[in-house]
Amino acid sequence: MTSETLSNRKRYHQDHWIRTEDNEIALAAYMDQQSKAYSRVKNELIAELMGDLHGKQILDYGCGAGLHTVHAAQSGAARVVGVDAEENVLSTARYFAQREGVDRLCQFLNSERFPFFSAHIDFDIILMKDVLEHVVDDQALLKAAAQVIAPGGAIIICTQNAFSMNYLVEGTIQRAILGNKNWMGWDETHVRFYNPFTLHRKLTRVGFTPVAWRSVYLVPYKLPGLPGSGKQFTRIDSLSWIDRVLGRVFPFNRLGWNIIVKAVASPLVP
Repeated sequence: MTSETLSNRKRYHQDHWIRTEDNEIALAAYMDQQSKAYSRVKNELIAELMGDLHGKQILDYGCGAGLHTVHAAQSGAARVVGVDAEENVLSTARYFAQREGVDRLCQFLNSERFPFFSAHIDFDIILMKDVLEHVVDDQALLKAAAQVIAPGGAIIICTQNAFSMNYLVEGTIQRAILGNKNWMGWDETHVRFYNPFTLHRKLTRVGFTPVAWRSVYLVPYKLPGLPGSGKQFTRIDSLSWIDRVLGRVFPFNRLGWNIIVKAVASPLVP
């Protein structure tokens, strides 16, 4: 089964770490990115929603350099498949898995489309972290995912949220004051924003039922650098405690700059 998923996607600039061919340099840049408070909290909440992975089959769609792919393998998953459209970043993911000693449990696929999987493969968990906002035909992607999920399996989606303080503040500055009408957040390759209602609607349309929500960056803590500081940004990482405390609690778990939703498939075979 295939779908128009990452086709016609926007590409990163050549100097972005994702386009780096040196695995060691790319992995260092990736791990530095994941070490920031925003990413740490987000990854903690994703791991929490993934739960016990022992003996399960995992699909990490848009796996990047493989943080969650490797985590799943280290956590006892029976099989982990990582898919990404960028071959350079997949090479880094393979290098990372080998370095961590779990490469025999991981399979990495380079694909612009949702891959074809044989009929006997059903994934217990499909993770799409920071993927949906890059995809032109997001509904086709979710439909393809629904066709390879095990009965009662779960999809976990992490994406940017228009119902957030940061969108209200930064979005107003970018679009209303600076006139940047095409502003799509912190990544120039994004094509849209979501909110809890649009995510819920898109998931239920293909047979998933949202069961849990998490939220990150409720209060902005990456701010423009102070004049004369010589820094592009000032980070007040201590504010990330707000995400850890309120990011699981309604309604705050739907109001962060980044929202994470876990949705389950019917326990009945379609």
